[in-house]
Amino acid sequence: MKNLIIQYYIDTNLYTQPNFNNLGPSPAEQYSSYSFQVYCKKYSIDYIKITKPKLGFKHPTWERFDLWLDRSWWDRYDQIMYVDSDVFALPHAPDIFKNLSVDDSFKSPVYRKFRNHPDIAKELSKKNILAQTIPAEEIAKKFIQPGVFILNKKCTEIMLPHIEEYKNISDNSIDDGMFLNYCLVKSKVPTLDLNFKYNVKNNAEHIRLKDIYFLHCAGGKKHRTGTAIWKVLESLYPEVQANYSNLR
Repeated sequence: MKNLIIQYYIDTNLYTQPNFNNLGPSPAEQYSSYSFQVYCKKYSIDYIKITKPKLGFKHPTWERFDLWLDRSWWDRYDQIMYVDSDVFALPHAPDIFKNLSVDDSFKSPVYRKFRNHPDIAKELSKKNILAQTIPAEEIAKKFIQPGVFILNKKCTEIMLPHIEEYKNISDNSIDDGMFLNYCLVKSKVPTLDLNFKYNVKNNAEHIRLKDIYFLHCAGGKKHRTGTAIWKVLESLYPEVQANYSNLR
């Protein structure tokens, strides 16, 4: 099988809403890209870093929907994993594609904050217009943290009619992650929970790195030096000469 890991590193100033959702560039991206290039080489996985706009909608975070819209991706690959630019593949992480079947399911590491917690789902519904149209039990059963997920041709076909509606979103309170979760529920695409260790949101505080596989920087600490996450990144990837000039 031909597998790909893809990340997006595009200048936010090329979009109409460069500060959308307070998501700006950070030197953490340099560590993330490096870690996944090493990971892909280790397991013979293709790696692509997208640096130019294609959809050009609002902010680079929306570019991921090209994986549904451009059907030529599926002439080249059996499975594609999207990864946020503040996720880091730890050196001991196993091959996430190993033993995965290419079926019709959307695959993502289970996010335990949402899973089977309708109370949290209800709070989420109060803040998000799209979530208000979905029963809390459905949110608790199906919602994902959209920083890591694996697609295939069939699951993207099932979701495509809903994904195509992205360009009609004018409400700036709706982010791309909420939209993706909305499409997951509305399309009724089959989903498969992967090991939670492949997407652990944490700032390297009170956590044993050997117990997880992909570390996902939580909140805005990737924009501030002196925090635990930076010390960990510098020790894990000493080869990376990060540019800190754009830190706040």
